[in-house]
Amino acid sequence: MTSTATATTSKTTAKAAAKKRAVRPIYMVWRKVIDEQTGEMRMGLCADSSIDQFLCREREYRAGDQVRCEIKKARNVKFHRLVHALGRMVSEQVEKFHGLDAHTTIKKLQLDASVCCTYEAFDIPDLGRVMRQIPESISFDYMTEERFREFWRGICQHLIEKYWPGLTEEAIEQMTGLMPGEREQ
Repeated sequence: MTSTATATTSKTTAKAAAKKRAVRPIYMVWRKVIDEQTGEMRMGLCADSSIDQFLCREREYRAGDQVRCEIKKARNVKFHRLVHALGRMVSEQVEKFHGLDAHTTIKKLQLDASVCCTYEAFDIPDLGRVMRQIPESISFDYMTEERFREFWRGICQHLIEKYWPGLTEEAIEQMTGLMPGEREQ
């Protein structure tokens, strides 16, 4: 794996970025391909996007390499878009969140609602034990679809209780500009 420093990035920063990419999953898509050795039509995993192709090249994967894979079906991208659309909408409509980007808004809502968070304890001399709440990552690689649905319901419930009484989860979903049925696809 090579890393390149540029005029705007140090060698240390470039190495850190390459190391982070090394653990990033590569998204693949099943395609019908012809096996060159047998001429048979087979199902093969191919890099899904140019980013995934880049990651394969960076890791120096070659035809014929044997690799170990953990195959999981990717989470529905519409859920992710739904949450970020909600973050944008909340930052525009709720004064407490004005000026924040969608991601920061969602993280603040997640903490405020205590939904999908873990707790960490610290023993501090002269103060004793202090607890800190940490929001779980909602990225595709860390949160299951089921947990993500729990996250969505918790955020909506918090918004209804604190900022938008009288609304329902379905109404909030419609306000984000996505059709309700899209969540189920």
